[in-house]
Amino acid sequence: AYILAPEGLKVGMKVMSGASAEVRPGNCLPLSEIPVGTMVHNVELHAGKGGQLVRAAGNGAQLMAKEGKYATLRLPSGEMR
Repeated sequence: AYILAPEGLKVGMKVMSGASAEVRPGNCLPLSEIPVGTMVHNVELHAGKGGQLVRAAGNGAQLMAKEGKYATLRLPSGEMR
């Protein structure tokens, strides 16, 4: 398996996955556990389906809001989704 390497991730750094992981480059968390304003990439539209948004090198989306089970992202195109 592989992960998309975000800016700031260096060889030898540990990456963690799950709701209890720290918010750090390379870690994988549910959007519900990430603070508003954080830059994210490789976002799943539906849990378990795999990353579908913001996968291209150098791109990131900003988490703008969270309400219930939904989150709003500002995509690199400027679209709010």
